[in-house]
Amino acid sequence: MNQEKILTGKAPQISIADCNGDLVVRTWAETAVSLKGESFDVTEGEGKLSVSSQRALKLTVPIQSSLSVSYVNGDVAVKLLEGDLSLVEVNGDVILRGGGNVHIQTLNADLSAKNLDGDLTIDLINGDASLRNIGGLTIQTIQGDLSLRNANGDVHLHQANGDVGLRTVNGNVTVENGQRDINLRNLGGLASVQGVQGDIRLYDGLSQGDHAFAAERDIIVRWPVTSPLNLTATAPNIKNRLPLEKETEMENTLIGRLGDGETNVSLTANGRIILKEGDIVDPKWHDAATFEADIDFDFANLGSQISQQINDQVTQISQKLETTLGPEFTQRMAEKITKKVEIATAKAEKAAERARHRASQQQRYRGTRQQQHRGVRASRTVTQTPEPKEKASSEEQLKILKMVEQGIISPSEAATLLEALEK
Repeated sequence: MNQEKILTGKAPQISIADCNGDLVVRTWAETAVSLKGESFDVTEGEGKLSVSSQRALKLTVPIQSSLSVSYVNGDVAVKLLEGDLSLVEVNGDVILRGGGNVHIQTLNADLSAKNLDGDLTIDLINGDASLRNIGGLTIQTIQGDLSLRNANGDVHLHQANGDVGLRTVNGNVTVENGQRDINLRNLGGLASVQGVQGDIRLYDGLSQGDHAFAAERDIIVRWPVTSPLNLTATAPNIKNRLPLEKETEMENTLIGRLGDGETNVSLTANGRIILKEGDIVDPKWHDAATFEADIDFDFANLGSQISQQINDQVTQISQKLETTLGPEFTQRMAEKITKKVEIATAKAEKAAERARHRASQQQRYRGTRQQQHRGVRASRTVTQTPEPKEKASSEEQLKILKMVEQGIISPSEAATLLEALEK
């Protein structure tokens, strides 16, 4: 591996024309640039360096350096670079830790960025983005999901094709188009979220001023009753559980207010608008990335649903076995599988009954708060002493393995049959 060290000033301008491997950039206190790689070329200028690498490249640069990268055919990792960073085209993942302003033109994979003092601007990202503690954010198009926590500036998304989660944004939030769901929490500025094809979930109050949200599907709002609100909601189906004052209901429209203030919120949905009070439970007991929605679940038929699905699978396997191993072998195996299905169904029905009972208790409790939640979280573990299992005979195992080899049944089907025989 080649290594070269070039003396520079405190803030050199470094340009990388191309790198056909991974690019790793770290910083140090020295006024010099260190380069490590199998094959690279360096051209020096006044306060400038131009680099081209045929393989992976590692740079150690002064903290105040600025870096411009035209093309990388691998991953990029940049740490604690205080100068501006520009990436024109990257085919791998990008990892940023600390730094100033960042501009990415085209990123064909995923982005992870944390602790950026400056703004992050992206023209096109074809993967996902996970961002923590940044300045402002502007994205023209993101094809994957976006998760952002803690932004000190404005957030502007022109086109978001995946799910979006924004939490703690001190500036304004603007979303022009969203193809999936958008979750919003703790927004400090004005919010304009339009053109959302999925659901919008808003948690917490908003600042004074005009806010607008529009979704093709549902809008679910959890609003603190101590925060002022001037509300206009328009949708075919509106479910209000907020103690609104001066409430006016018209066809597909609800107008009301909470307290005295200038927080004006407009909600428009083609599905439902659900308005709820903020959580009565301390937020530390909840997953911060989860928003509660109404869920309908048929507990009574859970056991029969599981039984039906397993029986359908058994029927498909049995049809294959009968043509290969004969009806006697198939019948014996079907009886064993059926017995296991009956045991599994009984367990499922008991678990469903416990879940239904707990759901009923929660609904009665929340009824005192004028809320009706249909979502249920129930988790119990039933420990039973397993019965001794009788191993399947070698002949039976060989028959099943032979069928897998011949392509008559799949490996997953073979596993089901072997498990059934060990009873």
